[in-house]
Amino acid sequence: MDWILKENIEELKKMVLKEGWLIESLLNQVLNALKERDKEAVLNALKNENEINVMDMKIKEKALIILSTLMPMSKDLRMVTGSFVISSYFQDISEKTLDIARKILELIKEPQLKPLITIPEMTKISLIMLRESMRMFADQNILGAESICEKDAEIDNFFDDIRKELMVYMMEDARYVKRALILLEISQKIEEIADIATKIVETTSYIITGRQYKCFGDKLHTIETLEDMGDKI
Repeated sequence: MDWILKENIEELKKMVLKEGWLIESLLNQVLNALKERDKEAVLNALKNENEINVMDMKIKEKALIILSTLMPMSKDLRMVTGSFVISSYFQDISEKTLDIARKILELIKEPQLKPLITIPEMTKISLIMLRESMRMFADQNILGAESICEKDAEIDNFFDDIRKELMVYMMEDARYVKRALILLEISQKIEEIADIATKIVETTSYIITGRQYKCFGDKLHTIETLEDMGDKI
């Protein structure tokens, strides 16, 4: 019975990783399309929406079957429930990525507002965070979790810089407002994707250790370290 459970959990893990790889590829495709103002690439990316929805549904169905028929315990239970949660996070990332794609279609109808420099740097870090969080889940190794939290703090700084810069454009000329707002929405979606990558880290850390973790500031905290911080404030 134990080997049947292990085989099913391994199959579930592979399904989650396959979904993650597809979404990483989709995000990379959309962000390149933003840089190149490539309408065809955006339209191709939007065609993936149904495939991702089906993958998410199959993962959840698989997890529920394991829970109801094989009764996993301890780390096996955390792995099944954690996979269910991480698949939901991947679904959130795909929705935000496709939202970015739709915004790009609006953006490329207008003249380019400014050369994109900060946003591509921000997107590069977000992709690294997603890739590293997936590697943590694949390897079931907590090493590297802290660095992903640190990168999230970098993303927040990038977003603040972009917001300030776009505000200047909007105040300078009313004709820039529409394009600046679209770029601001895209930047916010990228920032939100980075936040979700930290949630994947938190969930994976829980699967591995059985302890709750939270990326806060630029550190990965336990309940105890967060309580200690509260006592010092």
